[in-house]
Amino acid sequence: MRGTVHASAGDAPRTLALHGGGASSRLGYQPLLDFLAGQGHSSVAFDFMGQGESMGRMADSGLRDRAQQALAVVDFLQMPRPVSLIASSMGGHIACSLIDALAPPALVLYCPAAYEAAALEVPFGPAFQQVIRATSDFAASPAFDALERFEGRLLLVLGAEDAVIPRQVEDQYIRRARKASHVEVLRLDGAGHHLHAWLKDRPVEFAHVAQRVLATLEGTG
Repeated sequence: MRGTVHASAGDAPRTLALHGGGASSRLGYQPLLDFLAGQGHSSVAFDFMGQGESMGRMADSGLRDRAQQALAVVDFLQMPRPVSLIASSMGGHIACSLIDALAPPALVLYCPAAYEAAALEVPFGPAFQQVIRATSDFAASPAFDALERFEGRLLLVLGAEDAVIPRQVEDQYIRRARKASHVEVLRLDGAGHHLHAWLKDRPVEFAHVAQRVLATLEGTG
């Protein structure tokens, strides 16, 4: 796997960023993570197997494999736990699956997806697509079961025009964080699913979201 440490001088990485599926990669996070490093908050982003600059094929892995890849990065870099998580789309489900292992003090989720339990054991490809197309009840997703155990700070960044993530999934992310110490929702007018690309071209909105991400990670309100 290929990754990048966005480091602030003398500060060990405390946050791991997880990208989504499709054509996404760790590079989508670069503006945000560079901003955080400039504010003294170091982080790590990596490409999941078969995406970006990492080797292998997506079809040879699945959701459960991605959680193990994330834990392997944490262990390889000897990141001190607890580890905060930033995640996008499919990465949102992965982040929730890591709540018990990493006890994140903060979760920052961009347009997070959720999948039913049957999808965890299916490799990416036609079979995975068949499972998720057939899903009608997202409330039973293991992502939300894990989120109910989360006691840290949660920031949800959502696109008001997102045509990928069902509104019922967004609502579950808001409602099921019952034990979270703080929940904040930013719904961006005019934005679709690809929030990082949308924000990159809008410096005012990017600055606002980045400041809220920093505040969530640092616990500064």
